Amino acid sequence: MVLKIKDINYEDWSPSWKSSKKPKKQRKYIINAPLHVRGKIISSMLSKDIKNIIKINSLPLRVGDYVKVLRGKYRNVEGFVVYIDRKRYKVYIDNVKFTNKKGKEIYRPIHHSKLMILRLNLKDKKRIEIIKRKMKDKNVPEEKINDLINNFSVKDDELAKVMEINKKFK
Repeated sequence: MVLKIKDINYEDWSPSWKSSKKPKKQRKYIINAPLHVRGKIISSMLSKDIKNIIKINSLPLRVGDYVKVLRGKYRNVEGFVVYIDRKRYKVYIDNVKFTNKKGKEIYRPIHHSKLMILRLNLKDKKRIEIIKRKMKDKNVPEEKINDLINNFSVKDDELAKVMEINKKFK
């Protein structure tokens, strides 16, 4: 099924539809969701190593996260998230490209549910606060955050390259 994105009506949206069992309302929730809610919807599962440390299953994607494609033509390809298109619920990865008929290399859009986060972009303090808040619900010690930052965060030089690509994107 293809989501009809052309007729987005942000005024015709209610957060109460999130808990609805009706598929029609669930689709309406996704299609008409405002951009700040779409950012939360665009989340992916974490790798087993990160899950074992912080006891969280998924997090919203950010530019600079290192991900692995789990399904489709580009299965098992790993790369950095270069751009996130909130309007179309698509993620662009630096190693997932194809050549069009004119010979130009173009990034292939991928749905967020087909991705697994291997390393996190932890340069944003708010994201660390989100992780801490979710960890407190699971009663995980704060020493684990230092372990997460040391072992599963993206390095500065890699992040600088990704941000440079992001500026040139679209």
